Amino acid sequence: MKHYQILADEGWTHHETPPNRYHHFFVALLAPADVMSKLEQVLKNSIQKFIFNNHKEIKWSKLNARKFEDYKLLIDTFFDFWENCDELKYRQMFMDRKYEYSGETNQKEELFKLYYQFLKHSFGFDSEYFKSLGIENLLFKLDDYPDRERKEILKEYVKNVYKDFNVNIKFIDSKTSLIHQVIDILMGAAGYYGNFKCCKNKEPKIQDICKLKFAKYIQKKLEKIQKQDRNTKVFHWFESTGYVRSDLDKRHKFKIVIWKFIPNEHRIDSTWQHSKNKDIQKLKNKAKYLISKNFDECDVFKDKL
Repeated sequence: MKHYQILADEGWTHHETPPNRYHHFFVALLAPADVMSKLEQVLKNSIQKFIFNNHKEIKWSKLNARKFEDYKLLIDTFFDFWENCDELKYRQMFMDRKYEYSGETNQKEELFKLYYQFLKHSFGFDSEYFKSLGIENLLFKLDDYPDRERKEILKEYVKNVYKDFNVNIKFIDSKTSLIHQVIDILMGAAGYYGNFKCCKNKEPKIQDICKLKFAKYIQKKLEKIQKQDRNTKVFHWFESTGYVRSDLDKRHKFKIVIWKFIPNEHRIDSTWQHSKNKDIQKLKNKAKYLISKNFDECDVFKDKL
């Protein structure tokens, strides 16, 4: 009997002023249970080598120049493990304000409805390929929420969708899971990089520049994984992965699948299109400059990828 685990979290501020183009990020890692256990142990071993005592909880929001080398060690450990493990998969869903939802909105329900979509469609569990693996047990480990009622609704929904499997859903405190903490970093890096967060201040602080460089570092790591897995030349962090929508087998098969969630009811707001927005072009150019400039506090590219 094979056991499979899905560790997932959601994040990225949805209602900031000015608003972020890319928002409502959902990220999950999925693998056989024994692979997840090995990964958790490898990550635990790595934090014993930290320079600073960051053991309480490692989060994207806490990254600064002082903790930079520790975070780099953790992420390098994760990607080194992943490069040699074909069974570990990364799934990301997000929204783009270029495709503005035009239906009725309920902010309290929105997050959970999107979570439903992510858990239902992102993993290819209904594909013939997945069924051929002989997996019987699915354990979802989701970052905990205070809303007890919606947690119960989510549990029943997932069990209903995957009734062919023995499904269990646990809500856990991310402080107890280094894998969840890595997910938080991956998700935070995506939102920070795509929304040019560092570049919106006239004089970015060194900790913001460190975050930008670290996000680019992660982007290059993901690019390398995808190239090895699918022989692709370009990695798109903010576009849906090609050739998976019509082929359910590939939703599970590939190491990286990214899904830009576009609601059926939407209108296109072309002001968010980078090529038509001079302000966004300026932010993009500023980001390129800051990434290329050397900073002693976070010279992440001194060792070439």
